[in-house]
Amino acid sequence: MALSSRGWGLILVVISPLVVVSILSVVVGQAFGQEAQQMIDRRVEIWALFYRGMVAAFVVGAVVQGSIIYVGWRFREGNKKNQSRQPMEGAHR
Repeated sequence: MALSSRGWGLILVVISPLVVVSILSVVVGQAFGQEAQQMIDRRVEIWALFYRGMVAAFVVGAVVQGSIIYVGWRFREGNKKNQSRQPMEGAHR
């Protein structure tokens, strides 16, 4: 049985935080972990993590803004595809 778009959205909402938390736990674990042979500068790793997060945030923000602009442009009132061809019954002008 095929999933509807609502089903895929629900799966995305549930799975994506789990994936993000698991990836961040590995990265933060490396930033705060100190091995005997290799010393890790915590400040450098934390700033690197911050910049990675900022890059991801800008990409997600650009995608969301692009989607909003597309939806606003596609479903505007002046679009010929959105105008009804026949008057609706019982509608007052």
